[in-house]
Amino acid sequence: MACSVLSNPLLLRRHFESTEHNMGKYFLQNHELPEPDAAIRWFAYAESHGIDIPKAISIWEDAATEDGAEARQLISAAGITVETH
Repeated sequence: MACSVLSNPLLLRRHFESTEHNMGKYFLQNHELPEPDAAIRWFAYAESHGIDIPKAISIWEDAATEDGAEARQLISAAGITVETH
């Protein structure tokens, strides 16, 4: 199921809008993005760079934590900056 969600941006957007995942602020080129938009960009990047889905999810979740500096660095390769609360 995870692969079908990731290959369909609309399903991914619905997933993030219907659950409480928002743990930070997300930016693309200094413009704030809603988390679903940032997630779509991250998972597309991850998929195109051979990062498996469970690993991509783990990186995404870690990036929104205070201790997630390494994950934020990985996500920045997709052009996304994550600021934690």
